[in-house]
Amino acid sequence: MFPFRLKPLVSLCLLCAGASSHALTIGEIQGEQHLSAYEGQTVAGIDGIVTAVDARGFWMQDVIPDGNVLTSDGIYVFTNSRGRPTVGDRVLVSGRVDEYRPGGAASNLTITELNTSFGAHAWTRQSSGNALPAAVLLGNAGRLAPTAAIAPDVGNVEAAGYRLAPSLYAMDFYESLEGMRVSMASAAVVGPNAQYGEVAVISHDQLGTTLSSARGAATVQRDNFNPHRLILDDALRSTPIVNVGDSLTEVTGVMHYSFSNYKLNLTDAPTVRAGALQPETVAPVAPGRLAIASYNIENLAGNAAQSRFDGIAGQIVGNLGSPQLIALQEVQDNNGATDNGTTASDQTLERLTQAVREAGGRDYGYVVIDPLNKADGGQPGGNIRNAFLYDKAAISFAGALGGANQAIGVLPDGTLSFDAGRVDPTNPAFADSRKPLAAQFRINGENFILVNNHFSSKGGDEPLFGPDQSPERGSEAARRAQAQAVASFVGDLLAADAGAWVIVLGDLNDFQFAETLAPLGAAGLVNLTDTLPAGERYTYIYEGNAQALDHMFVSAALLADGSLRYDIVHANAEFANQISDHDPLLLTMAMPVPEPQSYALMLLGLGVVGAVARRRPAR
Repeated sequence: MFPFRLKPLVSLCLLCAGASSHALTIGEIQGEQHLSAYEGQTVAGIDGIVTAVDARGFWMQDVIPDGNVLTSDGIYVFTNSRGRPTVGDRVLVSGRVDEYRPGGAASNLTITELNTSFGAHAWTRQSSGNALPAAVLLGNAGRLAPTAAIAPDVGNVEAAGYRLAPSLYAMDFYESLEGMRVSMASAAVVGPNAQYGEVAVISHDQLGTTLSSARGAATVQRDNFNPHRLILDDALRSTPIVNVGDSLTEVTGVMHYSFSNYKLNLTDAPTVRAGALQPETVAPVAPGRLAIASYNIENLAGNAAQSRFDGIAGQIVGNLGSPQLIALQEVQDNNGATDNGTTASDQTLERLTQAVREAGGRDYGYVVIDPLNKADGGQPGGNIRNAFLYDKAAISFAGALGGANQAIGVLPDGTLSFDAGRVDPTNPAFADSRKPLAAQFRINGENFILVNNHFSSKGGDEPLFGPDQSPERGSEAARRAQAQAVASFVGDLLAADAGAWVIVLGDLNDFQFAETLAPLGAAGLVNLTDTLPAGERYTYIYEGNAQALDHMFVSAALLADGSLRYDIVHANAEFANQISDHDPLLLTMAMPVPEPQSYALMLLGLGVVGAVARRRPAR
């Protein structure tokens, strides 16, 4: 759907200066560049067959294609509140050639349109019931989008002089089809219908051309973000509810662009062939094994429906096998998006731990520090924060009120102590972002130090399919500064005890190959994501791109334990009915052997900034 647009204040007519002196074809108007050479000019007598109609206009296509693969034979006609023709009508259109930028956002490419919404501009019906132009076939011996590159690294692709190269670049390939009927005989689903009615697909001919998982997901790489993906949109008709691994046949629509992506607006209902993909489930934690998980539970609030708590609890017990220790991200306050100053999350965590017990899981205690109101970002009013769940029967934790500084020391028994619950919370890197939550747990005489993170999002980065190539990733600076703060904290820990068992985990909001995470490696930590097969490195699917945003870094001493097993449990991201939009992480290892002597519990100072923040005790 198109956002509301203001009508021009001036009326243009067919005889105005700048009007074309002859009837152009749609292909001539579209041209061989991203912007039409006729932009701003009035054109008349544009002939075409109506292929689709929406609430603000219609698409039409040249009756006879021009045979030029660089030029599209289709175009959108913007009528606004004026009448619209019917699919199959042959029409003549007069109007102004516009390059409409969706939402007015400079990060979006433009759509070449004929604007008939004002003045004497209009369309006239020549005939009805005409056969539609043949759809351009993608795959199955038809055309195929490039798989190596989205666009050339030329700066702004709309700049004068840049000519489309659809055989080399996926963005140019889809631009050359803008407004045209397109079909796919057989498409593999690589992004589920989880929100906004969008489904990401790849022609079956190209599935596996780039990195694919054994489960059918299209995994990103440092130098490849699967440019051949195509998003099916429900702007004209509903898209089917599908999961990764499903297949679609007889996919037909008109090529359009919105929200920074080329999309095929479906005009016909495709046939769905369901795959056999099921959420991954691990066996319950075996005797003598310790399991540590990380799980972004997607804005779980204390006033959420019971089904949300039951769903998450079911995954903790069933899919994750009831780990003894869990780092949670996106825990909201007790009343969620209600913006009334509430920051406490005790009801959220009480309801979750109760749901776990009722699902047959462990009796978890929790560790959390409530943030200052509106200080940590996320959904307005929700006050998301990180938290830990720990099995009270197997793990010991003690908390003591402390300051905001990380006063790291060594106790008489040789173990570490530090006086901070949140890592460097006053660091500007964490302004309007979640503060890392550090905690020390005692398990069979061994100390585990966990740092639970939720770094700043990628919001504000330029899109993959935008005018600026290569896109700027402005959000990376914040995450790199956050990683450096955590790395400094870890560096101090390891300086005090090089053999410390340290785990830095959570939603780091960047890829395992991103430079933003390099400080953690420089601090002596190893990312367990890198130990998995390349095709399995994903915890999240965005626009059909399977990517790892959640990670678990471990210190060298912990990595040296030969019993470590690490997995990303694919239980959510691939499915339309996902409980969360992230897949959880799971590390298992041999349970530490109890030492004969008795150890005092380590004290953890739960640091807060000022007296305004409230500390929730361990439960």
